[in-house]
Amino acid sequence: MKKAMMLLILVVLSCKSGKNGAMDTNNENTLLYYSKGPCLGKCPVYDLWVFTNGTVLFKGVDKVKHKGEVTMELSSEEIGNLALLLEHNLAEPTIFGKVRDLPVTTLRYEGKEYEYYVTKIDGQLKEVNSKIEQLVNRILSHSD
Repeated sequence: MKKAMMLLILVVLSCKSGKNGAMDTNNENTLLYYSKGPCLGKCPVYDLWVFTNGTVLFKGVDKVKHKGEVTMELSSEEIGNLALLLEHNLAEPTIFGKVRDLPVTTLRYEGKEYEYYVTKIDGQLKEVNSKIEQLVNRILSHSD
Protein backbone atom coordinates (compact mmCIF):
# COMPACT_ATOMS: atom_id res chain seq x y z
CA MET A 1 0.00 0.00 0.00
CA LYS A 2 2.85 2.38 0.84
CA LYS A 3 4.44 1.75 -2.55
CA ALA A 4 1.18 2.60 -4.30
CA MET A 5 0.86 5.86 -2.35
CA MET A 6 4.47 6.82 -3.12
CA LEU A 7 3.93 6.11 -6.81
CA LEU A 8 0.77 8.22 -6.81
CA ILE A 9 2.59 11.10 -5.11
CA LEU A 10 5.44 10.91 -7.63
CA VAL A 11 3.02 10.98 -10.56
CA VAL A 12 1.20 14.02 -9.19
CA LEU A 13 4.40 15.91 -8.44
CA SER A 14 5.96 15.10 -11.82
CA CYS A 15 3.39 17.31 -13.57
CA LYS A 16 4.22 20.41 -11.57
CA SER A 17 5.89 23.22 -13.42
CA GLY A 18 9.37 24.30 -12.36
CA LYS A 19 8.33 27.35 -10.35
CA ASN A 20 11.42 27.10 -8.21
CA GLY A 21 13.83 26.52 -11.11
CA ALA A 22 17.28 28.05 -11.43
CA MET A 23 15.95 31.07 -13.29
CA ASP A 24 13.76 33.39 -11.34
CA THR A 25 12.30 36.86 -11.60
CA ASN A 26 14.79 38.05 -9.00
CA ASN A 27 17.28 38.19 -11.87
CA GLU A 28 17.51 41.85 -12.93
CA ASN A 29 17.44 40.80 -16.60
CA THR A 30 14.09 39.03 -16.28
CA LEU A 31 11.08 41.02 -17.43
CA LEU A 32 8.52 38.39 -16.43
CA TYR A 33 7.97 34.77 -15.49
CA TYR A 34 4.78 32.95 -16.52
CA SER A 35 3.75 29.41 -15.61
CA LYS A 36 0.82 27.09 -16.27
CA GLY A 37 0.17 24.37 -13.72
CA PRO A 38 -1.44 20.96 -14.21
CA CYS A 39 -5.11 19.98 -14.20
CA LEU A 40 -6.87 16.61 -14.31
CA GLY A 41 -7.35 16.80 -18.08
CA LYS A 42 -5.14 17.79 -20.99
CA CYS A 43 -3.96 21.17 -19.75
CA PRO A 44 -0.49 22.17 -20.94
CA VAL A 45 2.13 22.55 -18.20
CA TYR A 46 5.02 24.90 -18.90
CA ASP A 47 7.22 27.76 -17.71
CA LEU A 48 8.12 30.88 -19.67
CA TRP A 49 10.70 33.57 -19.01
CA VAL A 50 10.90 36.82 -20.95
CA PHE A 51 14.16 38.72 -20.53
CA THR A 52 14.71 42.43 -21.02
CA ASN A 53 17.10 41.81 -23.93
CA GLY A 54 14.28 40.14 -25.93
CA THR A 55 15.22 36.52 -25.26
CA VAL A 56 12.31 34.24 -24.45
CA LEU A 57 12.83 30.84 -22.83
CA PHE A 58 10.00 28.31 -22.90
CA LYS A 59 10.25 25.06 -20.92
CA GLY A 60 7.58 22.54 -21.84
CA VAL A 61 6.85 20.18 -18.96
CA ASP A 62 3.75 18.14 -19.83
CA LYS A 63 0.95 17.96 -22.41
CA VAL A 64 2.61 20.49 -24.71
CA LYS A 65 3.63 20.22 -28.34
CA HIS A 66 7.30 20.56 -27.41
CA LYS A 67 8.72 19.27 -24.13
CA GLY A 68 12.02 20.76 -23.05
CA GLU A 69 13.52 24.15 -23.82
CA VAL A 70 12.75 26.41 -26.76
CA THR A 71 14.17 29.91 -27.14
CA MET A 72 13.26 32.76 -29.41
CA GLU A 73 14.01 36.45 -29.73
CA LEU A 74 11.52 39.30 -29.56
CA SER A 75 12.13 42.61 -31.27
CA SER A 76 12.80 45.68 -29.12
CA GLU A 77 9.37 46.94 -30.19
CA GLU A 78 7.68 43.75 -28.94
CA ILE A 79 9.56 43.93 -25.63
CA GLY A 80 8.61 47.62 -25.27
CA ASN A 81 4.94 46.88 -25.96
CA LEU A 82 4.91 44.04 -23.43
CA ALA A 83 6.67 46.15 -20.79
CA LEU A 84 4.20 48.99 -21.39
CA LEU A 85 1.28 46.61 -20.98
CA LEU A 86 2.76 45.30 -17.71
CA GLU A 87 3.37 48.79 -16.31
CA HIS A 88 -0.33 49.43 -15.87
CA ASN A 89 -1.49 48.54 -12.41
CA LEU A 90 -2.56 44.93 -12.51
CA ALA A 91 -5.47 44.36 -10.19
CA GLU A 92 -4.96 41.60 -7.67
CA PRO A 93 -6.80 38.55 -9.01
CA THR A 94 -9.33 36.85 -6.80
CA ILE A 95 -9.15 33.09 -6.59
CA PHE A 96 -12.53 31.65 -5.67
CA GLY A 97 -11.22 28.75 -3.63
CA LYS A 98 -9.54 25.71 -5.08
CA VAL A 99 -11.05 24.48 -8.32
CA ARG A 100 -10.10 20.88 -8.85
CA ASP A 101 -9.76 20.79 -12.63
CA LEU A 102 -8.52 24.28 -13.50
CA PRO A 103 -4.81 24.95 -13.93
CA VAL A 104 -3.35 27.71 -11.78
CA THR A 105 -1.52 30.35 -13.78
CA THR A 106 1.38 32.20 -12.17
CA LEU A 107 2.72 35.54 -13.34
CA ARG A 108 5.69 37.20 -11.68
CA TYR A 109 6.63 40.74 -12.57
CA GLU A 110 8.72 43.29 -10.63
CA GLY A 111 8.69 41.29 -7.41
CA LYS A 112 4.93 40.73 -7.47
CA GLU A 113 3.34 37.35 -7.95
CA TYR A 114 -0.14 36.81 -9.32
CA GLU A 115 -1.75 33.38 -9.10
CA TYR A 116 -5.09 32.98 -10.81
CA TYR A 117 -7.46 30.94 -12.93
CA VAL A 118 -7.60 32.35 -16.46
CA THR A 119 -11.39 31.96 -16.55
CA LYS A 120 -11.78 34.12 -13.42
CA ILE A 121 -9.88 37.27 -14.45
CA ASP A 122 -10.71 40.41 -16.38
CA GLY A 123 -9.35 43.85 -17.14
CA GLN A 124 -5.64 44.53 -17.54
CA LEU A 125 -4.56 41.16 -16.14
CA LYS A 126 -6.68 39.38 -18.75
CA GLU A 127 -5.09 41.49 -21.50
CA VAL A 128 -1.58 40.70 -20.24
CA ASN A 129 -2.45 36.99 -19.97
CA SER A 130 -3.82 36.97 -23.52
CA LYS A 131 -0.66 38.61 -24.88
CA ILE A 132 1.55 36.06 -23.13
CA GLU A 133 -0.53 33.13 -24.38
CA GLN A 134 -0.21 34.50 -27.94
CA LEU A 135 3.55 34.50 -27.41
CA VAL A 136 3.47 30.88 -26.20
CA ASN A 137 1.43 29.86 -29.25
CA ARG A 138 3.97 31.59 -31.50
CA ILE A 139 6.83 29.73 -29.82
CA LEU A 140 5.12 26.37 -30.13
CA SER A 141 4.19 26.93 -33.78
CA HIS A 142 7.85 27.68 -34.62
CA SER A 143 9.37 24.83 -32.59
CA ASP A 144 8.62 22.10 -35.13
